[in-house]
Amino acid sequence: MKFPRENDLGKIEYKLILSDLREERLQELATQMKFRLEEGGGEAIYIIGVSDDGDAIGLTLDDLESTMKTLEKIASMISAKISHKRIVKLKEDLYVGEVLIRLHRDRIPVQVNVAVMGHVNAGKSTLTGTLILGKLDDGNGSLRAAVARYLHEVISGRTSSITMRLLGFNGEGDTVNPSCRDPTDEAEITLKSSKIVRLIDLGGHERYLRTTLKGLMGYEVDYVMLVVGSDDGLSIMGREHLAVSTILKFPIFIVITKVDKFPQERIREIIGQIKDVLKIPGINRLAMEVEDEGDVLNAIIGMRTRRVVPIFKVSNVTGEGLGLLTKFLNLLPPKRGPSAAEPLVYIDETYNVPGVGTVVLGSVIRGKVNVNDNLLIGPTKLNEFKEVRVKSIQLNRVFVDSVGQGSIATFAIQGIDRDGLRKGMVLLRSKPQAVKSFWSKVILLHHPTTIKEGYVATMHLHTIRQAVKFSKISKGLLRTGDSAEVQLTFLFRSEYVEPGQIFVFREGRTRGIGIITKTD
Repeated sequence: MKFPRENDLGKIEYKLILSDLREERLQELATQMKFRLEEGGGEAIYIIGVSDDGDAIGLTLDDLESTMKTLEKIASMISAKISHKRIVKLKEDLYVGEVLIRLHRDRIPVQVNVAVMGHVNAGKSTLTGTLILGKLDDGNGSLRAAVARYLHEVISGRTSSITMRLLGFNGEGDTVNPSCRDPTDEAEITLKSSKIVRLIDLGGHERYLRTTLKGLMGYEVDYVMLVVGSDDGLSIMGREHLAVSTILKFPIFIVITKVDKFPQERIREIIGQIKDVLKIPGINRLAMEVEDEGDVLNAIIGMRTRRVVPIFKVSNVTGEGLGLLTKFLNLLPPKRGPSAAEPLVYIDETYNVPGVGTVVLGSVIRGKVNVNDNLLIGPTKLNEFKEVRVKSIQLNRVFVDSVGQGSIATFAIQGIDRDGLRKGMVLLRSKPQAVKSFWSKVILLHHPTTIKEGYVATMHLHTIRQAVKFSKISKGLLRTGDSAEVQLTFLFRSEYVEPGQIFVFREGRTRGIGIITKTD
């Protein structure tokens, strides 16, 4: 057994053995563990019996258990605890251990956002329902109906909106949803959990593509879970979701559903389809089939490279493979750690709550927002940014004192009326400037003819969704597969954007992505 060489950064730490340590050494190890937890956004994985070079040397069972007890003691010194541990036999009388350590936070669990994508009828909503409710499906979509938001979604069986559901894990790594009075109650799940995985279920039909792109771009997604049905295989829409997620550099894992209905030959055929698509230049990723518990940690280590795509095979009717997928979600690390950068929040929804006043729902792109912070919100119709005060913050319907990067929260703000707000605005502290046009490097993924200067498409960047005009194209024109420096101009109003941000544009069957290089 061989692991990659230990990285000084990141959430994964190798330890050969820990025993009979002096208090001074324990304090040093506690400082090191705190660093690993910060790197992992509140979680760290320790692999025991392994050298810094990644060589699996192994320990006796007594030494391994002693080392795990020492880790537990070190974790308690920094208000953390062991949430999962696994012992693997290396060879006769020698073992390797895997330990997940999770920071105990006051009411705010570790958070991971997973976008659930895939073709219509792939089983996305049914899989979400199975994970959330802790039940098996009857084969007729009973769990899909249980998590749908609207009546027409229950009747049609198609998700047309963005549905967000929480899957909570306690300190022992067990799901908390089945023990709640209502397995979908966000507040109770949050209060009972040390970690929550937010499953963002996105529509699979092509007519709902703009809603799908809004969910993918607007909610600080950490990972993409691509769901592939065994009946249809990797369809055209599934391939498009895979391509867009790859180009946007999201870590991806794939779940093949309905494996109880088809023979192994069909499942192998679908895995072959997936591997063929992953080999395409521009995607260039490697598939890894997850067959047992030993593959789960290897899959997570592999995903750090952004090249490995784990593949799970599940049945929502028989329960096959669901245990492995649940363990994987429990171990799945937050993509980003806490950031000391200036806060930036993109607004998605606005409300006027009686007795509270103006409330906005937004994704924290970076930094940290605290209650009583004085921030700026905008741009308004006059391209201004108005000063507001954050009166209170709710995370999953629970009042908290602060939220950090990756959170999707509601903020009660004072200093502006709801009439002056809209989607796509930002909350931030520094002196911002709204822009009408900007330069970007654009890659045209698909277009039936030729794009010339003056072409208009819809742009998606976080929660911004607005028509933009291709004012200048460095090459004069664009065809499918081309890339060029392009000046884009917002048609209706100025927005707040920054160099380095990635966006998607679309129009009919046209698809493309871009990265902002400079603002005008």
